[in-house]
Amino acid sequence: MRLLNPSAFLPLLVLGALSSVYAELLVPDTLSVYDNLNSDQFTQRGELVLSDPAEYSSVGLQSPPVIDYSTVANWTTDGSTYAVLLQSHKTDAQLVLTVPRCRLNGDRVIKERFVVHAAADGSLLHVDYTAGKATNCKDSHSVLEAPKFTTDVVVKRRVQGPTPELAQAASIDLTTGKEKTPVPQKSFLVKYWYYIVPIMLLLLLGGGEEPQQE
Repeated sequence: MRLLNPSAFLPLLVLGALSSVYAELLVPDTLSVYDNLNSDQFTQRGELVLSDPAEYSSVGLQSPPVIDYSTVANWTTDGSTYAVLLQSHKTDAQLVLTVPRCRLNGDRVIKERFVVHAAADGSLLHVDYTAGKATNCKDSHSVLEAPKFTTDVVVKRRVQGPTPELAQAASIDLTTGKEKTPVPQKSFLVKYWYYIVPIMLLLLLGGGEEPQQE
């Protein structure tokens, strides 16, 4: 029995691997949403799916993530900062977003908004986050024990724009300071006539039959 050459299957294996990677890229990323509302420890309260349109759903309390607080900007340990942590299911990358905790003061329902900036392949670039109201910081009320969140999510994907058509640089006459009149583009025959004419002459003069010898 004749055995098939294993190298014959190599293109099929490569094509299958590429198709599986491409299919994985098409699946939208899901972000686990953690916050430190009730304590210094982060607990999960939802999941954010970066589909079109994006979807947010609440989930039960999960185990807290491991966080490197040295990488978190505007982080304070005095309890004055409300923080939301997003963790990617695809890459395990973490992004911590912070706002002053006083913005949540006294509200039974807290409005929050995520503006997610993603690349064309769905990878996470940046997230803008707002929650509560700035006027709440003037109130003496504290954050309620178990407020509800109404979440608004917008996903903005970066798209490669059209290439601009660059104008040709102007040529200035240094003697007059005025722009020179552009020189019209020469045709192919005008540019290379000194090559074409000799070739044509050789073809015309040398194209006849050689005289027969007696």
